[in-house]
Amino acid sequence: MTKATRNKGNKNKNGSKVPKSKLTKILWIVRPIALVGLIVWLILAYGMSPATPPTSNNSSGPADRVEVVYFHRTQQCYTCRYAEEGTRYTVETYFGDELASGKLTFQSIDVQDSKNAAIVEKYGAYTSSLFINTVKDGTDHIEQVTDIWLS
Repeated sequence: MTKATRNKGNKNKNGSKVPKSKLTKILWIVRPIALVGLIVWLILAYGMSPATPPTSNNSSGPADRVEVVYFHRTQQCYTCRYAEEGTRYTVETYFGDELASGKLTFQSIDVQDSKNAAIVEKYGAYTSSLFINTVKDGTDHIEQVTDIWLS
């Protein structure tokens, strides 16, 4: 394979090299961290995700606990590994006190491992996906976070 063939994907119509934008690189790092951080902060601050309306007058106040669950397949692509790493980093960096107290948990679960069948069914996960479960008075309020995949 010649050098010209190897670099073909990095060139525009005129044959000049097209560098990756620094902004694009930064967005790939910042977007998932900011998104997960904002969602977890909203859940901890207000007791449930903003998309879930209160089910009764007894549901006001903070959540009892929040579960951040990342599901993946056994063989993970770069994007899926990156999403998991970004989510883990955000939770551990910005919510260390909540993790230590048990008010917040983070789990990474292989959907293809049969020992995880019960939790996979509970969340309705079948491939790489991120869920946030706000538990209030023993009731699960599970929300799937799909924005993590937008670029």
